Order: sequence, then structure tokens, then C-alpha cells
Amino acid sequence: VRAARRGNLLALEADGHYLHVHTDAGSDLVLYRLSDAMRELGADAGAQVHRSWWVAVGALSDERRRASLKLVNGLEVPVSRSYRLAARERGWLVG
Repeated sequence: VRAARRGNLLALEADGHYLHVHTDAGSDLVLYRLSDAMRELGADAGAQVHRSWWVAVGALSDERRRASLKLVNGLEVPVSRSYRLAARERGWLVG
């Protein structure tokens, strides 16, 4: 994760054995597992919202949706049913 483009981390997207590291400066593809990246970042830095997506605290736009998240860079992130309740409890989703 540290090898990615400099900028504020917004989200991580798993793609096989690789991660798309999304920052406010753009995106990079790095060889890294999502589970290792989440462990390195710690629970306070953000939350997993889908089996292949993790979102950083502070990365959300002001627009709230029911089943997806819109990030400050315009990226739309899906929230799977199994993570939906936790995302609602964080205030990341509406109703």
C-alpha cells in the first residue's frame, strides 16, 4: 500500500492477487492482498464494505445512498448485503 501513488488513501479494490489503490491523486495497481493491507492500516482507518472493497474514513462524498458509496473523487463503491448493516451503523448509508 505504501508503494502506491502519493495522496490521501480513499479505497482499496481487490483484483485477484493485486490491489487497485485509489487515492485523491489517482490510482495504482500493486501486488498485495486486501487482507494484508487492511491489517496494516488498522480498524480505525476504514472498513471493508464488500469482499473486494475497503473504504477509508473520510473518503465519502456528502451524497448518501442505499446500496453503494460515492467517494470524494467520484468513484462509486458497491456495498454488499453482508456489510450493509455495518456501513449503516457508521452513517455511510441511508435507511
